[in-house]
Amino acid sequence: MSTSPAPSRANAAAAPSTHAGRFRPELHGLRGLAIGLVVLYHVWFDRVSGGVDVFLFISSFLLVGTFLRRIDQGVPTRPLAYWARTFKRLLPPTAVVALATLGGVYLLLPADRWMPAITDAAGSLLHIENWVLIQRGVDYYAADDSVASAFQHFWSLSIQGQVFLLWPLVIAASVLIARWLRRPARMVLAIVFALVLLASFAWSVYSTATQQEIAYFDTFARLWEFAAGSLLGLLLPVWEARRDGRISRSGPAGSMPRMAVGWVGILALIACGLLIDVQGAFPGWIAAWPLLAAALVLIAGTTGHRFGVDRLLSTAPARLLGDISYGLYLVHWPLLALYLAATGKARAGALDGLVLILLSLLLAYLLTRLVDSPIRRWPWAGEKAWRGGLVAVSCLVLGLAPVFGAQQYLLGAQREAEARAVADNPGARVLDPDYTVHPEADPDAAVLPTAALISKDWVSGSEACTDELAPQDAETEQLEPICRVIPGDPGKPVIVSVGDSRMEQLSGALIPLAQREGWTLVTIWKGGCTYAPDQELSPDCDAFGDAADAYLQRVQPEVVAATTTAFGRDGAETVPDGMESTLGDLTASGSTIIAMRALPRLQIDPPVCVEETGQDASECAPPLPEPLTQERPDAEILAATDGEVHAVDPNPLMCPDGVCAPVIGNVMVSLDRDHLTGTYAESMQGGIDAQLAESGFRW
Repeated sequence: MSTSPAPSRANAAAAPSTHAGRFRPELHGLRGLAIGLVVLYHVWFDRVSGGVDVFLFISSFLLVGTFLRRIDQGVPTRPLAYWARTFKRLLPPTAVVALATLGGVYLLLPADRWMPAITDAAGSLLHIENWVLIQRGVDYYAADDSVASAFQHFWSLSIQGQVFLLWPLVIAASVLIARWLRRPARMVLAIVFALVLLASFAWSVYSTATQQEIAYFDTFARLWEFAAGSLLGLLLPVWEARRDGRISRSGPAGSMPRMAVGWVGILALIACGLLIDVQGAFPGWIAAWPLLAAALVLIAGTTGHRFGVDRLLSTAPARLLGDISYGLYLVHWPLLALYLAATGKARAGALDGLVLILLSLLLAYLLTRLVDSPIRRWPWAGEKAWRGGLVAVSCLVLGLAPVFGAQQYLLGAQREAEARAVADNPGARVLDPDYTVHPEADPDAAVLPTAALISKDWVSGSEACTDELAPQDAETEQLEPICRVIPGDPGKPVIVSVGDSRMEQLSGALIPLAQREGWTLVTIWKGGCTYAPDQELSPDCDAFGDAADAYLQRVQPEVVAATTTAFGRDGAETVPDGMESTLGDLTASGSTIIAMRALPRLQIDPPVCVEETGQDASECAPPLPEPLTQERPDAEILAATDGEVHAVDPNPLMCPDGVCAPVIGNVMVSLDRDHLTGTYAESMQGGIDAQLAESGFRW
């Protein structure tokens, strides 16, 4: 893609190419030690060691060394060839482990974990798993992830893969700039990597302090670690060349300082995970600890001292650990995560942890011996770049095909069940006294939504708000990302559903009613934020409430639907502060109010309970909390509001006869402790419509 100018004879003689490219036995052993610490800390201490950061640091050190050899020789950098070689090596073991892990999830975890695992498998193969984890971590609507993903460790390999794609382009561009400026390529590279280090480090420190759960997986917050390794890869060979050019002091005494430096680095690396909450503090400035420790080992280099750390890192066990380090990192986490999920343990003990470690070592050896090494050393694939690229692409396709096949199978099962839902899955319609069983109903039909897709059964609007329904001015920041509309007939009334995620799911019953009448329905939902502008919940929710209030006053919809009571985790039903004035302001502007009563927060997770004990188990059908069986606490407020207000209580439809059964009419009622499934909410439309009609509401 780009070339470096041929160096002059003098420059070629001065270039420390042998140092940039020489084999470092201590580095190979250090890589194995770093991954070994990752495994030990994960299995026995349930902590993060900092070894992954060392692994990333070393990978960039080696990457730069690879390109420096080409630059010093004056040959093209050839990023495409590098990508082909690198991903030919990385993807085959990744594909094998990803598919094996997916199989383990299918065999050991409940069905509601299958679809997230499929997403993780695809993210891992495509080297974007860190962004998948970021999206899931900040997504209020993501399934409860109390059980760590068996693919979670792929976050670091994904960042590494992204850097392996980016760095060759940066290096090639830097070589072109150096050629244009007639400056040494090393100098330009050092400046570029230093700038990346400073910018990424500043962002890492800020992001870690403000949103650490995102920063931990953020590529941009990790680039400084790669830049640090790259700078060491640039500068260390130069320093070693000058050191070796000086008069050397022979014997053990001359190597004593370097021996001490090496041991300081190793001890600092081992102590990092014990002394620092790596998972809670990284990747801010404290992440420099393991990087500095690794740098000290590399700076010490080959000391020649019999007590040097390089002697330890060059032993046969250390070399073997280095050889299988990639495979060990790949296999240890799925084994641990699936074992803990299957046994229900929070962490492994001494004996089972030892078994897991030994099994990880064995599988890593087999993965390296049977998959990694044969493909990496395959002469045909290594002779030409396009052949290596073909192997990489083939592995990617072969890995993704069953992943997407499994996804389509699960979606197909859901679609097939939905096609027969009228007959087989009536849901809340069975509560209608006039309901009759469909003549073609299958008594053995699957429950909807299917277990694999229940976590995705959220209600949503179909289009972004536009024109006069689009948020404006002060409303924009809060509402533009969440304002959605289900269009109706021109000139027909507008109904706005506003509130938290529980109101969102309840709106699944209102949407088909609005569509039946040709009304336009606007949705303004923010997870965790009930609608009451004067209620002080949190800065984020308060800003949402103010923006929603401004929106409603400006748009003045014919109908506003909102929950006017709240049911807390303490088991009490309350009226949000400011609800009386909020309703008064809305009715004064001409809006009719549909006042939804709050739903219960269950003590059990119905889908999990049904998966473990069956839908007929009594423990899966708790009673409706007593406060929700009594008079509404907002009754006086609703009666006193000067305007048209229609009270709706969905609890008899969710918990008929005071019992919150997990499955009604062959439909799963709740998707978790707090929310209805969208499928069941849709089946409630007849019951909600009947209550509205009884209260005098007219569409």
